[in-house]
Amino acid sequence: MKNFKYLLWTFLATALAAGCTDDPTYTRGAEEDPNTYGVYFPTQSSPTEVEVSSADPLEVTYKVCRTRYIDAITVPVEVTTSDEGIFDIEPLFFGPGEKEAEFKVSFPNAQKGKEYTCDIRIVDPHYISIYGPNATSLSFSVIRADWVPLTSEDGSTNKGKWRDDLVSNLYSTSSSDFNPNPEIEVEMYERDDKPGLYRMKVYNAAFMEALTGSPKFSYQSRDVYTIIDASDPDKVYIPYQSTGLSLLTTDGEIRIASNVSENFSMDESGNQYGTLKDGVITFPTQSIMLELEKHSGVFYYGNMSGLLRIQLPGVQAPDYTVKLTKHEPEDGVVNIDAAFSDDAKLMKYALYDGVVDDGQASLYAQDLDAAKADPDTFDGSISESGTIKIEGLKTGKYTLVGCIYGEEGGDLKGYAYVSFGYVAAGEEKEIDLTYGLETSNEFAGQGISSDNAVKFYAYGSEIESLTYGLFRTSSVSGQSLDDLLDKQGTKLSDEELENLNAGHFSTMLTGLNGDSEYTFALRVNNGYYTRTMSQTHKTTGTFNPGLEYYGYSDYLANGSQPSLKKLTGTTWNYYAINLMDDEPIRRRIGEVTMYEDPELSTSSQPVVRVKGLSGIDFTSGGEALGYYIPNTSMFSGYTGALALYADGEQTTGIYLGQKTYLGFMPSDGNGIYFSFGMFLGAVADGYLYVVASPAAVDQGLMFSYLFTGSVYDLFSLTMEMMLVDPEKDMGGIPAAVGKNIALMREKIRNGFRPRNFVELPEFGGGQPDMPAFGGREAINVGVNRIPASMPTLKRAEAKFSVTSARTADAGTEMTFKRIGKKVE
Repeated sequence: MKNFKYLLWTFLATALAAGCTDDPTYTRGAEEDPNTYGVYFPTQSSPTEVEVSSADPLEVTYKVCRTRYIDAITVPVEVTTSDEGIFDIEPLFFGPGEKEAEFKVSFPNAQKGKEYTCDIRIVDPHYISIYGPNATSLSFSVIRADWVPLTSEDGSTNKGKWRDDLVSNLYSTSSSDFNPNPEIEVEMYERDDKPGLYRMKVYNAAFMEALTGSPKFSYQSRDVYTIIDASDPDKVYIPYQSTGLSLLTTDGEIRIASNVSENFSMDESGNQYGTLKDGVITFPTQSIMLELEKHSGVFYYGNMSGLLRIQLPGVQAPDYTVKLTKHEPEDGVVNIDAAFSDDAKLMKYALYDGVVDDGQASLYAQDLDAAKADPDTFDGSISESGTIKIEGLKTGKYTLVGCIYGEEGGDLKGYAYVSFGYVAAGEEKEIDLTYGLETSNEFAGQGISSDNAVKFYAYGSEIESLTYGLFRTSSVSGQSLDDLLDKQGTKLSDEELENLNAGHFSTMLTGLNGDSEYTFALRVNNGYYTRTMSQTHKTTGTFNPGLEYYGYSDYLANGSQPSLKKLTGTTWNYYAINLMDDEPIRRRIGEVTMYEDPELSTSSQPVVRVKGLSGIDFTSGGEALGYYIPNTSMFSGYTGALALYADGEQTTGIYLGQKTYLGFMPSDGNGIYFSFGMFLGAVADGYLYVVASPAAVDQGLMFSYLFTGSVYDLFSLTMEMMLVDPEKDMGGIPAAVGKNIALMREKIRNGFRPRNFVELPEFGGGQPDMPAFGGREAINVGVNRIPASMPTLKRAEAKFSVTSARTADAGTEMTFKRIGKKVE
């Protein structure tokens, strides 16, 4: 286990204190003061590692709390500082009845570039609980530092590039879009008093999109700066720090640190520094240590592939890559395409039996390069983008490993490899897979039946990968099944593939709707060939409109939209996902009522007040406006019941004593917009659904969320909003279906604060082109799974067993799994 260097003195002091005691007898602890004020330091909103620029006030404010709060008190403290005369600390004063107080620490005499530390302790037992769990001391550090843009030689840019090889060493997903080594642009800054000390924001939304290829993964990011110390170009290292990025809440934030003596107690001969050469920073393989906030002290290897790289602004690092792409065997031939980057000039290759992983391929490439003087080492070479044709082999699995060079006779610059299946001429290697969907009521006692679920089973041999998805048939018309599986497909885990190849894989796909037809798409690969196939399945029972999601194209014609009298005369059951919930699912969150506003309505344009959409109880106000759509010239050409409207005055309210705004937020979470952001319309008899305004979509804004909050706080963030006539309501939204819908959407609640309020142009009327509303979005609904037994009328040798719960939970593509290699 790694020990932090700066913590080691604490452990030594504890050990020395224990080892030097002269009295082995037990001494009773001090009595707790029954009248103690219970003063303590809570979790601070201000940082304890304070960095201020010359333009910032040289001060920081901290909080202090107490459990007995009747009297006014001033709390005595003991202060220890690294330097005299630096810190001025306000008294810790509580007024009568105050539970919490703030005090200011200023440091006007702090010199630029020097770090100072301060420790404030409360020791008087009359003011603290001696044996309580709360902190009675506060330690912090401050430093004055100015960061200036690090620009290119011509001064045109301060943007460099960060290629990551850290996060993917801890986490992975089965998504086909996952990129283990994303490269992003970063604005770089340098400490003006310490040349070579750089900082940049790396682990943010841009990084996550480059990593996952999708905005649908749940994560939290504080968007903090990442520090690199390259003050010595031959000893570049990453100081111990948090990335601010959390992919699993059970793990907390990812921390990083170079494996060097500046961070850990270790022999200096073991240091693994990086280097800065020609404007490019690189690090040795496995030289970065990774730690998880909630598993402190346990470290994982980072930079496993040695690909972590930082390019300073204006620098273009050489790119020695060759991308190899295999084709399926045909007539005893396998073609492998080789795509060369600009700097790669030669690739020599050799063929190996079997399938190897990246680590083995790297070792093979090094061995090949070491023996490159022997003309028999390589099987061939290629010097530009082209195709390598392979034939004359026995049927089996093979791997082509290539050594990449910048010139003939030069040093090894990289390697490439690809594994493939080869089928000799005249032979066959067909995919051995039997699969199907089966109606089942074996879980009817749990409410899972042929009305809302289907059993998927599969068995075969030599299956290396299988990806599937279950889509509503009406949504996949004219779409590529392969594209849908690439974006949303559920990929079987290694354990599930083992079960499949052993003859016993099955699972129940739940959360379906009654009397509905679904298309099941499946893509399978046996190492030789890939095949995509599909079949349809129809559930039994009765269709429930409340279980669906809808788009603008699902709106009924205006002649079937509810009348103004129906809208205002009904108390609607209100279902929505509120992302402020601990577990956001679509649920009944209240009622919605409407009434006509006589001041805003005209004879040609009725306007109603819509109460309840936010799902919170306002002290006053908080109603949205709805402009009636059918038969009004303002909305000529549009379909729906109401165009929902919000602004900074007419739709505000008072909640928790704050002026609270209603607004519309786009799917990227960027800003709060006023004016017409959403439409409300009938999608079935008695069912109204809220969708993004088609007029806004035509302007490039897809409004997915109704925001309710002040300029400081977020109170509710609702989506998938549905109003149901109580007389037509078929029983609400089951939790499993709500979770299914929630998994498909972005979870943007965490850390959200409104950055700006934007007024959209007034609604102009007229029917625009609306290519975004060409049909209902196809969504893989087969992500909620439970274990199931195998069908009984299959192979005679089939095994009857239950898939493990761990396997059953592996279906969703919206989460990460930890794969890190621990440091022993």
